[in-house]
Amino acid sequence: MLIQSAFHPIKEIPLAGAEFSKEFKGGAIENWIDRDAQMALENQVKSSFGFRSALVRFMNQLRLTFLEEHNPYVVFGKDGYYFEEGYRSSVCGLDYLGEEAINAKIDSLDDFRNRLLLDGKKLIILIPPNKWRTYQKKVDWECKPKMTNYESFIEKLSHRGYSICDEIDLFQYEHSQRPPHPLHSKQGTHWSIFGAAMSADHLWMTFAQEGVSLPKFSIESEEVDSVPRNTDKDLHDLLNIMAPPKSENLAYPTFSFSEGYKPRVTVIGDSYYQSYYYLGLHQGLFSMDSKYFYYNKSMYTDSLDQKEVLSDAIRKEEIAASDAVLLVISEPSLKWFGYGIFELYSD
Repeated sequence: MLIQSAFHPIKEIPLAGAEFSKEFKGGAIENWIDRDAQMALENQVKSSFGFRSALVRFMNQLRLTFLEEHNPYVVFGKDGYYFEEGYRSSVCGLDYLGEEAINAKIDSLDDFRNRLLLDGKKLIILIPPNKWRTYQKKVDWECKPKMTNYESFIEKLSHRGYSICDEIDLFQYEHSQRPPHPLHSKQGTHWSIFGAAMSADHLWMTFAQEGVSLPKFSIESEEVDSVPRNTDKDLHDLLNIMAPPKSENLAYPTFSFSEGYKPRVTVIGDSYYQSYYYLGLHQGLFSMDSKYFYYNKSMYTDSLDQKEVLSDAIRKEEIAASDAVLLVISEPSLKWFGYGIFELYSD
């Protein structure tokens, strides 16, 4: 264990999820006097000793198997469906901003759109689906009906004439039509990879409604696998247990794209949009100069392998160089509507 802690000769699979601990920087005498340095060093040792991830998974497996205890962020629904606890508040209206605050946010959006229009740019809004709504018969919401951010935003945005690709509504309809493959995986929190692929048609038409032409595309091949890939198992990963994901037949399409002009698009959105990179949709539909502002905090370019911290100068430069801006805002993210991008242009 000491050798592994010091040199890490055996490659370990890191634990999923976020861990918050102070980084040990040493040095300053005042940090040792007030014991901040000692605590940071202790936390660093505890979080990085050899085989820690394997031991954590072993203990979590025991807790789940014998005590039915697990990560509280994962909700076990019916028939093997998992749900993310953090998404419950949005469907229950517990994070409802209130009409006044929502009107203020849409007023800021109006100003942002008007600035874009003056420069000949378009604005498109994509609202990804919420698994809690699509599979609401598989999980108990445990709440009384209440106004939600989604219902309020959709009504007001539609009334003001915005082009919205509302995948919450579309996925509920598509699910009722019994699609050939699941739109959400049982062990994932986002849309399934297949579900993200199906949403591309809807997004293409929304861009067309705004007068922005995207390359035509089609599914070239489709592989069905019983082992979940990528985000199709992210809730299982969050359990951090030893057992592999449960078997589930899921589809993984491959796309082909027509030649021709691709618009430069600045995407400002949450983690749902990462599936578009995995499928090659971002690279195939938009120009190679298009950027993805992840929660408007960091920026991806042509892949998810590297990202850089955003500055206001970079934000303005990228939007100024783009033909359109795509806002990707899932239901839980509506409470952060715009991710602070509107304030960048406020007078």
